[in-house]
Parts: sequence; C-alpha cells; structure tokens
Amino acid sequence: MPTDTEVTPEARGEEGSATVEFVLLAALLLVPVIYFLMLTSQIQAAAYAAVAAADQSAQAMVTATDPASGSGRADAVLALTLRDYGLEPSVAQSTITCSASPCLEPGSSVSVEIAIRVPVPLLPQGLGWDAAAATVTSTSQQPVPRFG
Repeated sequence: MPTDTEVTPEARGEEGSATVEFVLLAALLLVPVIYFLMLTSQIQAAAYAAVAAADQSAQAMVTATDPASGSGRADAVLALTLRDYGLEPSVAQSTITCSASPCLEPGSSVSVEIAIRVPVPLLPQGLGWDAAAATVTSTSQQPVPRFG
C-alpha cells in the first residue's frame, strides 16, 4: 500500500500540467473579454461625444451673428469636442438644419445632427478597409434668441 509521500505510476505523467492548462485557458478567455471591453468603451465614448458635440455645436450656431460664421463656429466646436473624447474629427459627420428660411431668424430654431462612426479596435486604418463597429448619432435643437 503506497504512503502519502509516494507517487503512483499513473500520476507520475501529469505533474505540472494544471498550471499550463490554466494559463492557456485564461489567455483564451481573457483576450476576447478585453477586446469586448475595448469595443464597448469606444462605443460609449462615441455616444458621449455625439451628445456633447451636437449640443455644443447647436449652441455655437445660435449665438452667431450670421449663418456663415455660425457654421464655422459649429464645425470648430465639433472638432474640439471630438478631440476631448479622443476621437478624430474625420470619423464624424454633422448636419445643420434651420427651421426658418433665413437661418438665424430670431424665434426660429437650429437643429444639429452628429453621426460618429466607431472604428473596429486594433484594426489598421491605413489598409483601405472601411470597417465600423457602430454608428452613433445624436441630435440637438436650440432656439435662436428673440432679443439677441
């Protein structure tokens, strides 16, 4: 009868394999989880950026004196807001819509829609692939002040 310190011939070939199996399984399970968290955080950052950019661009537009300078201010605010969230301005498209025929007529409103394409994480962008994980949109509407 073998004692506790003796190793049986059947168990001799399995020494140390638990560590290797644990490391292999941990790597196989951890890599997709980390990739999913990266993708989710990029989509969430784009959602926050879209809301902030739409709201701030609409406010910049309605406080301008003329539509041309308002459009330029809205584009500058859009680029600044996207950079604050770690995004390049090239991934976003903005659409400005006015409710009145002269765009900044007192009492009318200005609507700004922002669409941000979220790229697939860790995919090289220079290869010509146009892959986006999601497109996040946000719309903000601001009234033009009646009395300046």
